[in-house]
Amino acid sequence: MKYSMPSSLDLLGSLDLTLELEALANDSEYVFDHARLSRVEPFGMLLAGAKIRDFVASHEEANHADVNFRQHTYAGHMGFFQSILQDFGKKPGEASGSSRYIPITEILVEDMRKEAGGSSELRIKNIEREAYKLAVVLSQRNDDLCEYLTYSIRELIRNIVEHSKAKSIWIAGQYWPTDNLVEISIMDQGLGIQCTLSRNPKLKINNDRDALFLSIEPGITRKGHLKIDPYDEWANTGYGLYMTSSICQRGGDFAICSGDSCLYLNENINKMYSAAFSGTAIRMRINTRRISKLTQDLKMLLQEGERLARHNSKQAVLSASKISRILAN
Repeated sequence: MKYSMPSSLDLLGSLDLTLELEALANDSEYVFDHARLSRVEPFGMLLAGAKIRDFVASHEEANHADVNFRQHTYAGHMGFFQSILQDFGKKPGEASGSSRYIPITEILVEDMRKEAGGSSELRIKNIEREAYKLAVVLSQRNDDLCEYLTYSIRELIRNIVEHSKAKSIWIAGQYWPTDNLVEISIMDQGLGIQCTLSRNPKLKINNDRDALFLSIEPGITRKGHLKIDPYDEWANTGYGLYMTSSICQRGGDFAICSGDSCLYLNENINKMYSAAFSGTAIRMRINTRRISKLTQDLKMLLQEGERLARHNSKQAVLSASKISRILAN
């Protein structure tokens, strides 16, 4: 059976790919044809790569092949084809990267734990090191924005390490100067948002859609004191997704995909798309022309987060329908 890759591995193209592969009938051979593929983006490569790897693993008795892919040198340089088990281009993490791009990189959670040697302090510093790499690209070296993004992305990576039971964290990023656009993406193939948040008895979660809306609320995954300190090296505040989604929503757009749903946010809308992905994938985008304005809004976003967290803490049971941030859109 031949499967034609989408013309664009952007947000919508990669979501379509997950649904199409999920619906493919069983066969003895699958040929992935890349002839139509013309554009690839970090999120799309991470999500498509994960879905294709899962598909190959779940159809291990079939033969798998790729055709018409050698012209895609950018995707090869970024590590996409090696990530889908095709011996072409660089391996994930092999390209050097720069302030303009981060190649597809796999960070093994077990290696991160071993490097820390059981030290919580070293583990957090290792996580912060990876977060800083992503924040530098996303902020395009704006110091204030980079500091807040480092803190927020650190929380996202820390949650993967501590709660998702994922074996790996996958990252990638790209800055397109002519489009004034920068994107970074983070993905894991762990338990997924719904399974992780369902451990909290205060949350009413009926489906993946509810879980995604709840996940971007401040303080949802945190217990105890509500006040946030962005310079506290130890506190796991539960503000990581709130801050990254709020920053990107005001200055670009944000997407988070888990299970059968993908939540997309920008300044004007929130929209839910269908998906088929076991794990969590996050896309953060910023229009670089808006970075200066964003830096002026950072403290306001934190204050708003504290207000929302206080509001949510007063709810005996919190459901997606009670989230004021959603109702305000």
